[in-house]
Amino acid sequence: MTAEAKDCDDKAFSALQTNAVRLGVVLVVIAFLVRGAVCWRNLEQFSADPDAYRAIAETLGVTGVFGLTAASGETIATAFRPPLYPTVLAWFLDDQQLPNAAVASLHTALGMLAVLFTYLAGLSMLPKNTGLWGPSLAAVLVMVDPLLLKQSTVLMTETLATTLVCMVIWWWSTYRNRIHDLMFGLGLGGLLSLAFLARPTFIVWAVLLVLSVFVLEVRGLVTASKIGASKIGASKKNKVRRRVVPLVVFSAGLSAVLVVVVGGWTWRNTRAVGYPVWATTHGGYTLLLGNNPSFYDFLRSGSDDGLWDSAPFQIAYSHRYDGDPRSEGFWQQKWNDPREIQDQSVVAVVTEHSDDLLAYDSAKAVIERQPEMFLWAAAVRLCRLWSPFPNPLGGRSSTLLMLTGLYCCCLYIAMLIGCFRLGRCLLTSRWLPVLTLFVTLSAVHAFYWSNIRMRAPAIPAIALLAAVAIPPLRNRATALDEDEPGGLCG
Repeated sequence: MTAEAKDCDDKAFSALQTNAVRLGVVLVVIAFLVRGAVCWRNLEQFSADPDAYRAIAETLGVTGVFGLTAASGETIATAFRPPLYPTVLAWFLDDQQLPNAAVASLHTALGMLAVLFTYLAGLSMLPKNTGLWGPSLAAVLVMVDPLLLKQSTVLMTETLATTLVCMVIWWWSTYRNRIHDLMFGLGLGGLLSLAFLARPTFIVWAVLLVLSVFVLEVRGLVTASKIGASKIGASKKNKVRRRVVPLVVFSAGLSAVLVVVVGGWTWRNTRAVGYPVWATTHGGYTLLLGNNPSFYDFLRSGSDDGLWDSAPFQIAYSHRYDGDPRSEGFWQQKWNDPREIQDQSVVAVVTEHSDDLLAYDSAKAVIERQPEMFLWAAAVRLCRLWSPFPNPLGGRSSTLLMLTGLYCCCLYIAMLIGCFRLGRCLLTSRWLPVLTLFVTLSAVHAFYWSNIRMRAPAIPAIALLAAVAIPPLRNRATALDEDEPGGLCG
């Protein structure tokens, strides 16, 4: 290459970088306007506290205890919810109260970060023939997604969890070629740990990601050994050592951070709650909600409006200490009204942890009695998780539901086109966080209760795949980046 040609290439690359930065700034500003308008227009919705995050945040901010304040004024430590979101909310207390404006500002900022990191991830992982349009489209899809917009107006963890997913994918896509560097594993472990503290489901994502790395690396080593079968043994050993050692360093760094964070949360719960709870004390209820006789009966016979009325289950669950919810007879009994107050003799011996275990045992008993219905319920939960159309619950506009469903259908079609155009490139290390995230959410919510909002953290991954549908179909084999070797370090 001549000096003149090299100078032209350098100028072109510099111009591309400048345009990428300018476009990123524009996207963040637009995200501020869009997400800010949605959050501030629905400011009053933040007053609702369906999952007790506000109550925990205010208790934490006032008393320094991650817990709830009883009617008597007593502070009770809890592990009912993951700690990160309430802890962040506690930073914004004003006069011992959490202002709705503060929540709106936080969710707006998180939405802006999600758009930014989706864009940055797209710059690193999307095929070159998508140019700047691909990353921009992915960022815009995250910015205007109806589900993410809806969840940004409620006091729940989806907005924070989605932003952390964007950061994990960005870190992986940008620095994955530095896997020999311990800092890569530590950084990824730190981000995955934050994701775990926001939603314990993500611990499964971390494990799957590490296992997938090993599978890819082993595949690469097998391929390399076949190609170099005629070379001397010492050369092979050196090659194996050069590829295995960085992998061990990466895995050790990532795992160490996860162990410290999960261990720290478990240690806190052992001291504060009295039991080594590593996730939350809410899992049993979530499992039982998706695996109880009332829900199974609904799946058998259906209902006039196609929706499950959970009231009979909720009433029966409130009487769980008036009988044995692990037995079939308990659920066949007619409970007319919910129990408001438990006997003091029961309250004195029941703990948050034992209540969670009872719910787990009750759900397991139902599953063991009706294994076929469990499999059918699992299929239904998966369909609900990935369904493009939200449930027509009371108060929801049918027109808005239809438009949301059509939007999601178009997004899914674009994602499938993107997968087709990626071809075997989809199965390389570049897309590991995306694929393992899909598997994680599907595997977890095949067991636990699920609905459409629980796929919110996967929307950035869907958007990145959908952005691959931009380039023309011709020259697909050459338009994409060159395939990576089988191993992660290739």
